Amino acid sequence: MSDLYERELSGDFAALCGGGTDNDGNMESCITLAELRGGGYALGDSKPEGAGRELRMSAAEITAFARSWIDRIGAAE
Repeated sequence: MSDLYERELSGDFAALCGGGTDNDGNMESCITLAELRGGGYALGDSKPEGAGRELRMSAAEITAFARSWIDRIGAAE
């Protein structure tokens, strides 16, 4: 899906946070996630150094990554 970087976001980024207790999306330990029009996802970083940078993945790619990561670290973490 080489056109993922040409697609517009279909909404705002949501923050998926860890490493803190407030989990309100304002921490620097968040991964941000937004859906793309036409399918796929944009991943971002809440750290100031990561501002404006995105990694884009198809639904199949992000699902495969998530499954692989859970297998690697174990579902209990």
